Amino acid sequence: MQERRSLKYIRLAAYLAKQPSDVTRLSMSFPEFEAILGETLPENARFPSWWRNDPRKMHSRAWLTAGWETEGMVGEGERVDFVRRSDGDI
Repeated sequence: MQERRSLKYIRLAAYLAKQPSDVTRLSMSFPEFEAILGETLPENARFPSWWRNDPRKMHSRAWLTAGWETEGMVGEGERVDFVRRSDGDI
């Protein structure tokens, strides 16, 4: 089970890493995430705290490793904004 959970977040990291270098901002809907992950997001993803840039969390490591950070949820909480990190960001 743990292996499968981490695989879905590797898919997210790969998707983000493949974005052209001139794309510095990205807004994704929950259905877009779920299409990439191959399953629904956990219920906790409906809360802004799930989208924190926390390297201790497996899902957060996916976007951080790919060079992106979240700026938070947008609107009614069905979209998340990402910004590409600069080379010096940790």
